[in-house]
Amino acid sequence: MHKQGSRYSGVGRWWIVALMVVILPLLATVCNAAGSCSTADSKALLIFKAGFSDPGNILATWVNGTDCCTWLGVVCNSFGHVIKVSVLSPPPQRGQPLVRNPSFSGVVGASLGSLTALQSLELTNVNFSGSPIPVAWGGLVNLKSLQLLSTSLGGRIPRVIGKLVMLETISIFGNFLPHPLPLEICHLTQLQTVDMEADRITGSLPACITRWKNVSVIRFTANDLSGPIPPFLGDLATLVTLDLSNNHFSGEIPSTLARLRNLQFLLFSENRLTGHIPPALGTIGPLFSLSLSQNRLSGSIPPLLGNLKDLFALDLFDNHLSGTIPAELGNLKALQSITLNSNHLSGPIPPELGNLPQGVDIDVSHNFLSGSIPPSLGNLVQGSFIATNNRLTGSFPIGLLKLGTVILSHNLLSSLTPTAPLPSSNQINVFLLHLDYNFFTGPFPSWLSNLSRASEIFLNNNHFTGSIPVSLLILPQLNFLNLSSNPLHSELPAGTFTSSIGILDVHSSGLYGPITSKFLSSFPSFFQLLLQHNHLSGPLPSDIGSVLSHFISVLDLSYNDLTGKVPSSISNLTLLTVLDLSHNHFTGPVPVPHKP
Repeated sequence: MHKQGSRYSGVGRWWIVALMVVILPLLATVCNAAGSCSTADSKALLIFKAGFSDPGNILATWVNGTDCCTWLGVVCNSFGHVIKVSVLSPPPQRGQPLVRNPSFSGVVGASLGSLTALQSLELTNVNFSGSPIPVAWGGLVNLKSLQLLSTSLGGRIPRVIGKLVMLETISIFGNFLPHPLPLEICHLTQLQTVDMEADRITGSLPACITRWKNVSVIRFTANDLSGPIPPFLGDLATLVTLDLSNNHFSGEIPSTLARLRNLQFLLFSENRLTGHIPPALGTIGPLFSLSLSQNRLSGSIPPLLGNLKDLFALDLFDNHLSGTIPAELGNLKALQSITLNSNHLSGPIPPELGNLPQGVDIDVSHNFLSGSIPPSLGNLVQGSFIATNNRLTGSFPIGLLKLGTVILSHNLLSSLTPTAPLPSSNQINVFLLHLDYNFFTGPFPSWLSNLSRASEIFLNNNHFTGSIPVSLLILPQLNFLNLSSNPLHSELPAGTFTSSIGILDVHSSGLYGPITSKFLSSFPSFFQLLLQHNHLSGPLPSDIGSVLSHFISVLDLSYNDLTGKVPSSISNLTLLTVLDLSHNHFTGPVPVPHKP
């Protein structure tokens, strides 16, 4: 048995040796091919390089006589043919991009059309200086991805694009002449992503795009497309993103879009759409973002939109929508942004909006909303609530202090007296609080001193009276405090304190008495001080130029009763851009601040 085993063992070794004799030369051939670039492809890339000036050395590795498969942005297959070219030049503000070489005599970029194995072509911030897409690119029959971003291509999208029948992704952002979408693009039945932003495409969308049976993204943002939004778009069952924003589409939104059961992004903002919002849009289950803003839509907001459980953003601002805000919108548990501003909405704000997620941003400004503000909105912790220019009445819900931004300017609110317990200090998050142009009366409420995170507080154009609380002036993060146009009829604070306020505006507030050094030195961060149109009197402190911040740029003391000479130290305020001392009773010249 041992000998027999040895005999078979020898036969096995013989076959192994024979296989190695045959296979090793083949492996060597394949390995050599994989490590060297096709001569024709190398030549085509070098001609492309010659068409551009390259002060930033973007193509520094593209050197004649070296293996093009090792060049930056070039990928080859195992046979040494180029299958990917990716030239990502820096934008002009951050580097030196490729720019067309004016001395180049051929059609710039045309040589790439001979890369017959090419599957992906990506050119970003490569400045073609108005040259058209080369017709020779019609030979890229294996191309699957074409991305031409910020390339300053000119002319128009050529009809030869229809020859790229393997194309799955087309993303073009050029500088074309106005032109319609070539019908030949409908031949590209493998398309999955069509992104043509700001390409000056005119006319309407052709019905033949329904041949794109696999398309998931259609984006024609910022073009000149017009006419109605075609109902046949509802036949593109695989669509996930439909972005036709910033065009000239008119007419009604077709209800056939409700057939797009995979749609997540429906973006039609900045068009000329009219009619009602189709309630059927509320049946598109996976919808993530619905933007119909800046159109001419009318009618009411469909309550059915409250069924969009995955909706993250609802943008309906700047239309002609009327009626009330549907309570059903409070069911949108994934919502992070809802903009209903600049419409004709009326009635109360539904308390159900307080059921929205924490952190949501709500903008219902510039409508005709009335009634009181629901206290339930205090549940929207760290979110924002903007309701300027409405007809809201009643008291300010103290729970709103848990939000980050609260802007309620230009309403009919009348009370700041809390009707509920003040949130604890670690729950008060308000960063911007604008309550200007309302009807608040009496002294400033004591709870203002609890706003330790506030950066801006606007209480101007109300009916507050009494003195300015020092506790308000010393809030640690406060940068801008506007108390102007209130009948305060008080003196400036006289105590000792230090404030971080950069802008203090108390003009037209009936202030009287002197402006003291102690007051001015309490604000080491001043860069704007506005005290005009008051009754301040007496001389300015002689050391005004040293106690005021060196960084102050605006000092307006006009229309007061100030007297005496303007102190020479004011010339030390070298960064002043506005110094207004007019309509007082000063004598002598006004020192001119020295410029640094």
